[in-house]
Amino acid sequence: MSDVENDEVLVDYAQLLGKKSKKPKRGEKANISNQLDQEQLIKSRQALFECITQKVAIPKNASQGQLNASFPYYTTITKSKGTHLHTMGFSHQGAITLFPEEAAFLVARNALTVTQHDLDPIQFEDYCQLMCECCDGWITFDRYQVYAYLKRLGYIVMRSKKLPIATNPQTEKEPSTPSLFKLFFDTITHWIQPLQNRPLVWDYRYTGYPQIYSTLQIIPSSPWYRPFYSSLCPTFDWDVYKPRPGWKKKDPGEPDFRVVVKSMHEPMPTLYEHNQYFSQLIGISNVNYKPPLKNTELGLLAPTFVMALVGDAEGITFLRLTGDGVDDVSSIETFSQKKRRNKTG
Repeated sequence: MSDVENDEVLVDYAQLLGKKSKKPKRGEKANISNQLDQEQLIKSRQALFECITQKVAIPKNASQGQLNASFPYYTTITKSKGTHLHTMGFSHQGAITLFPEEAAFLVARNALTVTQHDLDPIQFEDYCQLMCECCDGWITFDRYQVYAYLKRLGYIVMRSKKLPIATNPQTEKEPSTPSLFKLFFDTITHWIQPLQNRPLVWDYRYTGYPQIYSTLQIIPSSPWYRPFYSSLCPTFDWDVYKPRPGWKKKDPGEPDFRVVVKSMHEPMPTLYEHNQYFSQLIGISNVNYKPPLKNTELGLLAPTFVMALVGDAEGITFLRLTGDGVDDVSSIETFSQKKRRNKTG
């Protein structure tokens, strides 16, 4: 049987409702068979609509919540049941509060009933519309799809916290205050030689070229670019943890994976953006990313994160991105020397 014939086979959705369809008896005419096929098609469509609109009974162990009708559209838990809330939500004004994506996930799994102004329960479709239109300004439907996918796999997923930007140690030193004698001596020297050896910075607070370049903001003074403004640096979307008995919501610790969500229709991040992501992961081990990379300079200390590409109908594709060797040339040489010593020893 060809693929075309397979596509034309009628799917009987009436079987989902436990209804039996009539089959033509042996020896009946072809027009009667065609008439029965049309009737079966109509009944199958009606059964499909009944399955879609059929309401599933909410289990007794489902939690209850109240949706806030204003920004940022959080859901406050009024009655907690089950173990879902052990790894979800946060405390706000003494009550357990859920982000929109967390409430939508629990509503879709019939683990939570949400109402607004004591009206009819809010459906999953209402949360989808909320996330696509307004919501809290951060969550999108693409991010929710990645969130729900990872939750269904059993991971603990939380909104990523902003990481500090790694900077060059030379630029972190506080400038030393010059003495009065040095200022007086330099002033006399500049009077004698006014056109020679003029300093780039008049107040003498900067003693090295890296500090001067970071002040002028002409070019980066580090082999791996660190952005001057951390507020403009892109952040990760999800912190993902493997389920473990000792995990605590108040103190989750270092995540096992960090995920950035992108659409299939968006261009891949530029090298500039990759460097900004990698600059937030300096010194963080990538031991949880499997399989481990081989023949790399930085090894387990190579900055690594996951990019989730969301398509229209293709599902979600996960890519692992590693910035091996882009931290600093001196650090690579140090790792190479250690490896040589270990081999010779």
